Amino acid sequence: MSAPMLVQAVVVALIVGWSAVVATHRLLPVASRRVQARLVDAFDHAALPVWLRAIVQLMQPRSSTGGSCGDGCSSCGGCDVADAKPAVGATAEIEAIPLVFHPRTKT
Repeated sequence: MSAPMLVQAVVVALIVGWSAVVATHRLLPVASRRVQARLVDAFDHAALPVWLRAIVQLMQPRSSTGGSCGDGCSSCGGCDVADAKPAVGATAEIEAIPLVFHPRTKT
């Protein structure tokens, strides 16, 4: 394998890995925060140099206490269902419309 091909393979692997991390954060936010907190706890001990501990502390997941009960996160379990925002375009006055299926006519 030549050097340009090796560099290309490394760059593609980095892009795929970063995409997997971003997708995990986007699609599984609670699980990814939990894994991130465990990794920070595993690397946060006094034997590490100060500069490395500072980097580990920067990786600490943000607290989700900044949200309000209206954002619909339901991460704390303290919000009522009535407090949550309705879905986009949904209102209380709209009733469900039943689906009607018509069989295909044979031609």
